[in-house]
Amino acid sequence: MEPLKSGDSHAPALLTNLEVMELLQERVAIREASSSSDGNNNNKLPSFQARDWIEQTVFDYLNSSPAGSSEVKLDDMPKLVKTLRREPSATTTATTDADDNKLDESSDVVQGYGLTTAETLQVLNHLPTSLVELHLLIEDLEKRIPEEEKQMQFLRLLSQYSGRDVEEAAGEEEEDEETNDMEE
Repeated sequence: MEPLKSGDSHAPALLTNLEVMELLQERVAIREASSSSDGNNNNKLPSFQARDWIEQTVFDYLNSSPAGSSEVKLDDMPKLVKTLRREPSATTTATTDADDNKLDESSDVVQGYGLTTAETLQVLNHLPTSLVELHLLIEDLEKRIPEEEKQMQFLRLLSQYSGRDVEEAAGEEEEDEETNDMEE
């Protein structure tokens, strides 16, 4: 067996949980359609029964994960991946005053976050909703995205694609301060 090298054209592609789930869903649907057209479920070979059980178990697990939400769409992911991978310095720069005004008025201008391939995959698989989850998935987040507001903007961007609500950090901090004041 020959080891795969980086840049090798036969290197495996990284798949998100959503892509694996969609592939398994197609396989299960095809298998169910063929078994219903045959009308006989007893014609499965034992080796395929194990494969079918594994595929169904993995599908059930992925369906219960954040990627399994009915609101997450595979078609929307390429745009999100481009945004996550784009370097922060590679944002659109305005060349005219009119463009400057347009950019100033639009607070929704999405800048890149410069995530690595592995970090992007982690984010897409887990779809974090809190700053704690985000810090666990992205190495040196406080150095790479130092402002908490930009980190929250990152979570809101993910929320647009996942349909999951973002846990606001400011409310948690206020509750902690009130609790500490009451204890004193």
